[in-house]
Amino acid sequence: MELNIHVWEAFEKGQDVHMQAAPSQAELLYKDFKDRKEKLKSQMKETIIEKYDNVADEDQLPRELLLGQSEMQVEYDRAGRIIKGQEAALPGSKYGEDVYINNHATVWGSWWKDHQWGYKCCKQTTRNSYCTGAAGIVAAEAASDLMKANITRKEAAIEEIAPVEEKRLATWVLMSQMIWFWMKNCLLAH
Repeated sequence: MELNIHVWEAFEKGQDVHMQAAPSQAELLYKDFKDRKEKLKSQMKETIIEKYDNVADEDQLPRELLLGQSEMQVEYDRAGRIIKGQEAALPGSKYGEDVYINNHATVWGSWWKDHQWGYKCCKQTTRNSYCTGAAGIVAAEAASDLMKANITRKEAAIEEIAPVEEKRLATWVLMSQMIWFWMKNCLLAH
């Protein structure tokens, strides 16, 4: 498969090679290509080693540094302070896990409604808001019901109101006549 792809690409770049017409030539061309590629890779590796030294061959780093863990024993007193040894650092995550803020009992994103994330404990969709608990859920449902009633009432009121015709054209005509009359009198007075 790699040979076919190489022959197609070589033909597209202008080399006179065809897999079915001259398979031996195509295979020889592919073998030469692989050899040149390996030589180029090794040459590149040597130049990098010359420039930066071979850090990969140096002694391996201690396992404690690689994993953030060790087999060291640590003793604590009853208050939780370290008596002997060193406290092992736990490998941390970039993001805090199970961090509850503003009196919430669940994390942000634990609830989903109407294409919005929120807190499951109070069903709020505003991030970093203060948790209102069960009272907030009841208040939010009441507000939602009130909003639906207001929308229904407004839709009914819009249907009842007849369209009002605007008479701005007559106002503009009257204004232009008044300005023309004033300008005529000013010119006659001078």
